Amino acid sequence: MIAALMTTTKPRTYPLPNVKPITRRQARFAFIVLLVINILNYADRSILGAVQTKIQPEFHLSDTELGFIISSFLLIYGLATFPLGIWADKGVRKNIVAACVGIWSVATALAGFTHNFIQLLLTRSVLGVGEAGYAPASLSMIGDYFPKSVRGRMLSLWSIGNVVGTAIGQIAGGIIAVTLGWRWAFFFVGIPGLIAAFLIWRAVEPERGAYDRVEDEAGEDASEGEIVGHSLGTNVWQTFKQIARIRTYWILLGSFIASFFIVGAATGWITTYIVRDFKLTEAQAGLVSGLTLATGSIIGTIIGGWLGDSLQKRRPQGRLIISTISFLLGAPLTLIALTFHNIYPFVAFFTLAIITLSLCLGPINAVIQDIIEPDKRATATGLLLLLAHLLGDAASPIIIGILADHTSLGTALLITAPTCLFIAGLICLLGLKTVAGDMEAMQQRMRRARV
Repeated sequence: MIAALMTTTKPRTYPLPNVKPITRRQARFAFIVLLVINILNYADRSILGAVQTKIQPEFHLSDTELGFIISSFLLIYGLATFPLGIWADKGVRKNIVAACVGIWSVATALAGFTHNFIQLLLTRSVLGVGEAGYAPASLSMIGDYFPKSVRGRMLSLWSIGNVVGTAIGQIAGGIIAVTLGWRWAFFFVGIPGLIAAFLIWRAVEPERGAYDRVEDEAGEDASEGEIVGHSLGTNVWQTFKQIARIRTYWILLGSFIASFFIVGAATGWITTYIVRDFKLTEAQAGLVSGLTLATGSIIGTIIGGWLGDSLQKRRPQGRLIISTISFLLGAPLTLIALTFHNIYPFVAFFTLAIITLSLCLGPINAVIQDIIEPDKRATATGLLLLLAHLLGDAASPIIIGILADHTSLGTALLITAPTCLFIAGLICLLGLKTVAGDMEAMQQRMRRARV
């Protein structure tokens, strides 16, 4: 298999404008901006979940219709991620991020002006287009801003934005919905994105693969400001076949599909579940869900990034071991939390579940960087997210909504959440046998490409 992967010709280079050697200060500035954008990303997408108990009676929506609106964002997001990932492997990534942030920020603000199901559906769909281009490009950029030895930690810090943003959306959305009205919640999280878009546009684009070169061949690398490798623009089928031969990549996809199913459902429904099951107001429910997610995720993500990088120094499966443990321990904790109907034990066990599940956020993203060449990472990430969203979380909110209409929201979550997380952990177990070989194969391909 490795021999087949190595039978490639020397890649052409594609000059990119505005790509310069970067300083540590510039890398840190760009990373901070990307982190802020990631926070806004998840605040924008989670704000609907915080205010939908106000929107539902005003627009006369069923749980199925609410689920359809949530799913529409995820469906469009998934469909757009792959082509935008291809673009990110060929273009200036910081400009792609800036454009996408601007689009989703405007779409979020416009949601505050909607008056019916169709209008809200359309604005949330456009939000999906904007957010789709951010993840592949930003993950690729972070991989080129920092060396491999700290990549897991940096991606863990970046991943904190997922939960901090979700927490901000849940907390701020609930409070604003109660005090000023639900429309102002969309204005609150939409406008700051335009400032962030300008700041990342002014950042310095990193050189691709700067920290993934084999040391004894560093002098043979391509010149600064060029993309090196097999762009999808030159041979789409060849590039796809190379990605398809990486066994760990498909194992990661399986775990992403299983975990995304419940992540999408939880993001859209958790605040509504707390309002209904524990009889809290939107502000109280947003505070509970937001603080729980933020506290648990920050603790888990920081610990997971450190553990992943530390274990990776001892064995090539280190980061994937942490991811496997994260899912397998998080599943029973989630099951226990959902069986409680008293708010205090629910919060205690739900926080433990979030801490445990957050251990994988940095490490599992770093595994993608470890097995995919720099010039294909955005494309590979885009394909991964396309399939994970289409087969995972794009359908889950509406499935949860249908189940909730026929049973209850609590029952729907109890049936799906622990099961999906446990399946994700079992799939990750398979990757422990393949990841070391795929990491070595990547280095072999990079050596071969320079001959």
